[in-house]
Parts: sequence; C-alpha cells; structure tokens
Amino acid sequence: MDDLLTTAQTRHHRSLTTLVGTAWRARATDWERDADLPEEAVRWCAAQGLFGAMIPKEYGGLGWSAVELGLLYEALGRVSASLASLINVHGMVARTLVRWGSGAQREALLPDLASGRRVAAVCLTERTAGSDLSGITTTLEERPDGLRLDGTKLYTTFGRRADLYLVLARGDGGQVCCLLDRDNPGLEVTPITGLLGLRAAGLATEVMRDCRVERSAVIGRPGFAPAVLVPQLLEHGRHAVAWMAAGMLHRAFSACSAFVLDRRVFGRDAVDHGQIQSLVTAMGVDLAAARALCLGASRALDAAGATATRKVLMAKYLACQVLERHSAQAVQAMGAQGCLEENGVAAVHRDAKVLSIIEGTPQLIERLLAVPLAREAAGGDRP
Repeated sequence: MDDLLTTAQTRHHRSLTTLVGTAWRARATDWERDADLPEEAVRWCAAQGLFGAMIPKEYGGLGWSAVELGLLYEALGRVSASLASLINVHGMVARTLVRWGSGAQREALLPDLASGRRVAAVCLTERTAGSDLSGITTTLEERPDGLRLDGTKLYTTFGRRADLYLVLARGDGGQVCCLLDRDNPGLEVTPITGLLGLRAAGLATEVMRDCRVERSAVIGRPGFAPAVLVPQLLEHGRHAVAWMAAGMLHRAFSACSAFVLDRRVFGRDAVDHGQIQSLVTAMGVDLAAARALCLGASRALDAAGATATRKVLMAKYLACQVLERHSAQAVQAMGAQGCLEENGVAAVHRDAKVLSIIEGTPQLIERLLAVPLAREAAGGDRP
C-alpha cells in the first residue's frame, strides 16, 4: 500500500500499526474469549488521543484527515475489530456533532469526547428497523413539562460502556436525533451475549422509559435526521468499516501466507500446489483492490467531492465482500490451525460476517449503487 501513499502518510500508517500492534496484538485473543474489552484498553485509546482523532483541534482533538483516519482504522483492524469499532461508533457521534451540532453542543460535549472522558455510542437499530430505519418506533414526544423519550434500541455497539448515546427517534415533525446521558433515570442498559463476532464490542440493548430529554439535546430540526444527519453519520461508519475490513484481511492474508510457506503437503510446500496458489493470488489481489478503493474514498471525502458517498459505498461493499470470502478460505487453507483462536484467523472469519451486515448490508448497498453506476456506465445523464 505504501506506493499509494505520500511519504507522510506512509510514516503515519507505520507508526499506527506499530503503536497498536505492540500494545494489543498479544491481548486481543483474550478479549474475544472473555467477550470484553478491558477498561485498560479504553484508557489507552484516550491517552493516545484516538477518541479525538476525528475531532478538530479547536475542541481538543487531533483533527485528522479522512485518509489519516482510514489508516487508523486499518491499523486497528489488523489487531481487533472490536477495538476498531469502539473508535468508529464514538467517531460517528463526534462527527455528527462537529457537522450538525449547535455551537453550545459542540462547546459542551466535544472536548470531553476528544479526551475520552466520555465515550459515545449510536442507537439506531430496533426490532422493526435495521437497514430500513423508517420502521423505528422509539418516540420523542412533546409533553407539558418537556420532551420524553420512549422505546427500545438493539445491538448498540459499546452500548454497555457508553456514557452518551445518540438516539434516532420519531418526533412530531418526523424522525429526529437526540442525545441521551447514561445516567438518565429512565434508561436501562442490558448487555447482549452469545454473539457470532465482535464479541468484545460491548453490544447492549437500551430500554428508554419516560426519559426526560432537554430540548438542547436535540440535533437539528425535526425531519432533518433521515435526509441529512443519519446518511452522514452512516457515511462515517461505512468509511471506517471499509478500512477495518482491509486491515482484517491483511491479518488473515499474513497468517495464511506464513502457514502455506512453511507447511509441506504431499511432499511439496503447500504454496506450490495450484489450488493454494489460486487462493493466495486472489486474496492478495483483492486486498490490493480493497485498499485502493478505501484510499480513493478517503481522498474523495477530504476533497468533499461529489462522488465521495458513492466511493465510500463501493469501498465498504468490496472490502467487506472480499474479507468475508477470503477469511473463510484462509481458515480452510490452514485446516485445524485456522480454527484455533490463537492464530486470529477464526476471529477474523467471525467478525467478517458482522462487518458485512453493519452500516449497510451488501444488498442495501447494491440498491444504493446500481442505478447511479448503470447511468454512469451508459453515458451520463439518463432519466
């Protein structure tokens, strides 16, 4: 990937991979086994400034570009998808406040989010609303004494740990996003266990019963959320997930390559067998393609280009698809060793399925991309 990056970006990426790998590579397997990301790792992220990577310097953040952020998620993905998800969901809330929060909201919240004194999470999914968020039933209602939030949110990444929640609800004038503090007396948080992947990502269910919400906690105007706020929030998440997937595929590819170079099968090195060569070649080429699409998406975001949304969707689509396919093949190629947790490939395989679903399934992305891609290929503007 270095040939696609500037000298400064290459140094940035190498320092991140060394930093994250040295600190946590040996511990990440324990997190997945224990289904818990220790508070020590959260404090480390705060000490390194990672919670503020996407927040402007004026609020105490690092003010990194989309390319620099992408390289961070790639480095985190090489070690732990759960750790990367912590920074991702926190960043989704932070970027929403940077872009659409009021001056008072930014001044009050962003310094704490940048320092990691407060950790944020996003509450979107419900039993009747996943990819189609029009089905949400959580309500934010006007009462004589103020706003009241009622409903249940599911599968909130790091909902178990968060201090602040960004909640999508149905208001009087349409869907709206509001902020909810962890210490709200009407909020009940229940951990979710028995997960396929992202086992250390602290998923939780949030039940909100008559939660009093200040009007100052609402972001934007009623009806603003589905058209502008949520798409922008998801774009940040999709960009991060695409890069995470690239980092995870690098991890699987490295482990699989080391195995087939060292293992002898039927009197020959495993890598000399045609089927293994096909697998390794496809994995390496798809990894390079995923990295190139991710980098193109990041650069489009930094340039605020008209094609940025499309490029982010394409990067998420390809990176997660090839990760899911090749992580399964890496386990297959490594046999029993691929099934051992200590090799990391089994965890990548499990997490790959989850990444394919979150922030937009392949089917949803196909729905969003098919028409614009077809029109572009057919020669420009068409009805």
